[in-house]
Amino acid sequence: MRLKYAITIGDPKSAQIVAVQSRSTGNSHLSRDDIVTALGLTQSRCRTGLALIYAKYTKDPYSAEMALAGLQQYATATAKKYFSESGSGFRIAISIMAMLALEEYCRTADTPGAKCLCGGRGQTRDLKKSKKNGFPVYQECKRCKGTGLRPLTQTRCHHAIIKHFPVSQSTYSRYWRPFYDDLLSWCYRQESLAEDSYNLITSLNPRFREMTGNEQV
Repeated sequence: MRLKYAITIGDPKSAQIVAVQSRSTGNSHLSRDDIVTALGLTQSRCRTGLALIYAKYTKDPYSAEMALAGLQQYATATAKKYFSESGSGFRIAISIMAMLALEEYCRTADTPGAKCLCGGRGQTRDLKKSKKNGFPVYQECKRCKGTGLRPLTQTRCHHAIIKHFPVSQSTYSRYWRPFYDDLLSWCYRQESLAEDSYNLITSLNPRFREMTGNEQV
């Protein structure tokens, strides 16, 4: 079972948990206790990564706070690679960039205002091919590139930090944009580490193999 579904174990009506359990029998059956144990071990190893996943898929405020704390710590440490500035205004700008990167990372199709014109599906109907073939033919949404999410512009980041720290457009594009991309990439790396850890933990137990192998959802 993929980690982003396993975190819904706290909801007794979780459609994903019920669906997976209905397909699982015998010694490989993945119980709620199994999932809770695996999540606990994953949290002990990848605390920030798991917090990011909870923040993204369950919109849990406490997890979002934990994730932001980890991201801001990384932002402060890695800023030295991009900038030589200092001062309170600069520190505020760094913190704002971390918050905006987390906001973008946590966007999903059910985030208010996040859906693209494709309705969050990531696909649009190819009218020409549909008419030619006589049945609906879909293609990747050109606006969202298949994510289903309305693209965000860097203008929002630039405007957010210049209120506290003066940055020209050229300086932002040259230094701050790569810094922002670094923060966003860090979030995905932490998510990947948490997923890898969870998969390893569950694969070590025969009861988990079916769910982490052939029956991933």
